[in-house]
Amino acid sequence: MRSEEFVARRRDDWNRLEDLIARAGAGKLNSLAPAQVLTMTALYRRATADLARAQRDWPGDPVHRYLNGLVARGHGVVYRRGGQVWRRIRTFYAETLPATYRQSWPYVVASAALLFVPAIVSYFVVLANPDAAYGIASPQLIDRVHHHQLWTNIPPELRIQVAGLIMVNNIYVSMIAFAFGVFFGLPVIYVLLTNGISLGGLFGLTQAYGVSGGLFEFVIGHGILELSIVIAQGAGGLMMGWALISPGNRKRVDALVIATRRAFTLLLGLAPLLVVAGTIEGNISPSDAPFAVKLTIGLTTGLLLYTYLLFAGRRRGASRAALAP
Repeated sequence: MRSEEFVARRRDDWNRLEDLIARAGAGKLNSLAPAQVLTMTALYRRATADLARAQRDWPGDPVHRYLNGLVARGHGVVYRRGGQVWRRIRTFYAETLPATYRQSWPYVVASAALLFVPAIVSYFVVLANPDAAYGIASPQLIDRVHHHQLWTNIPPELRIQVAGLIMVNNIYVSMIAFAFGVFFGLPVIYVLLTNGISLGGLFGLTQAYGVSGGLFEFVIGHGILELSIVIAQGAGGLMMGWALISPGNRKRVDALVIATRRAFTLLLGLAPLLVVAGTIEGNISPSDAPFAVKLTIGLTTGLLLYTYLLFAGRRRGASRAALAP
């Protein structure tokens, strides 16, 4: 290939990268929307590959000198480090995280469906045939339910310890869901399906023996918050898997990089809330607090979470989007 043909083929991406670098200005990314930052980093990576090829095939040609300058300018923006840490944290939680969640809505819906549809089916299957629960729960647990007892009683002296274990486990599961997204999302789908089946089956079993009210009372305090975060983390894994299956007009590796960063935004931003959910699950959910208190906690945490995710940063995000070409 001649250098002229190479330039003609890659010129559009270089122009787009130049435009984004100019918009960033003075080595700062604050003037770019999150999606533009992700696009710029992907284009920068491809420009560095183009520079390596130009150095090999056309050293000293104008295209080599041009790409050398373009990559140098991009490096100053992409790899800039510096102060304003608290400002960046504030921007992350005020704008980037909720905007990323809203942009990920197809994957959030898919993740919720993979969890709740099997849960509904499993609920009715076990309700109609309680023996089917042996396929999803231990015989010891099922025997307790047969005797109209639940497994959710945690002695007061152990609740702090149990809450810590719950937090660690939930965060670990979230990280696994994120990491396994690179396997075309298949492990994430499996985790969501099996957890949905288990959730619905246990409610069906307790309903069949008349103790579902106690299980609902245990779950309601932390369940809305915890399940919402699980669904969001599952969405991140599905996003990464879909980037590999259908990268669109990008290279598969570039599509995966963009999806991974979005998924990591969800993981980094929402995983700390699992500490809140674990604290409620380990201390308040098994306590003798009135059902009204647990219900209020569950509804309040859910309302606060979704108000934040659905509405935070919309005005500024909309103004930035209006500037995008």
